[in-house]
Amino acid sequence: MNCVIVEDELLAQKVLERCVKRTEFLSLLGIYENIDDLIIGLNGKDIDLIFLDIMLPGTNGIEFLRSIKNIPQVILVTSKKEFALEAFELDVTDYILKPIDYDRFFKAAKKAQAINNSIVPDQKKSNEFFVKINQELVKIYLDEILFIEAYGDYVKIHCTNSKHVFLSTMKSLEAKLPEEDFLRIHKSYSVRLDNIEKADNSKVYIKDSKIPVSRTYKDSLKQRLKSQEF
Repeated sequence: MNCVIVEDELLAQKVLERCVKRTEFLSLLGIYENIDDLIIGLNGKDIDLIFLDIMLPGTNGIEFLRSIKNIPQVILVTSKKEFALEAFELDVTDYILKPIDYDRFFKAAKKAQAINNSIVPDQKKSNEFFVKINQELVKIYLDEILFIEAYGDYVKIHCTNSKHVFLSTMKSLEAKLPEEDFLRIHKSYSVRLDNIEKADNSKVYIKDSKIPVSRTYKDSLKQRLKSQEF
């Protein structure tokens, strides 16, 4: 997995760099001291994982996560325990506290590797992909997806005639889906827009399911549905 480090403290940079180099399935492509440099560095690079400090000069790590879509997996590395709940609401893969212990680092990296390996695009057809469930690859057709639900460390894909649960974060899965067809409407739900049958101030209706819409995502949903009435 290709990864980058975003950390402004030299000592922490060096510790993370040693941890990455010690982990054979990780390949370090860059070290950045702030979000602006990270954004420039991501251009043109195939990055699977970001090790991200929270307390950075300028834009901090949480602000970055709130402001950008379809980024690689993120493992937060910080001395601040109080950001843990907010971080997981933003779909980070894991949260490592400083001082960094290699065993804890390796556990987080293995989780990221498992998530990375759990979604396999079908190289022949853009409307299909595979997910790994119980060591088997299961084909998912994009046009059969109704909505996607966060499920702890897993996600549940609700399809027309089936449901599939596998290890992933919402952010990792969304990065594999066509942005024009899917939209996050809640921290725990993403929907396929053309399957929405109706919507009101707090919910969308898809088949027999009522799916909550949070205040954070209400305006983007309204814009995508081109409605001014809810």
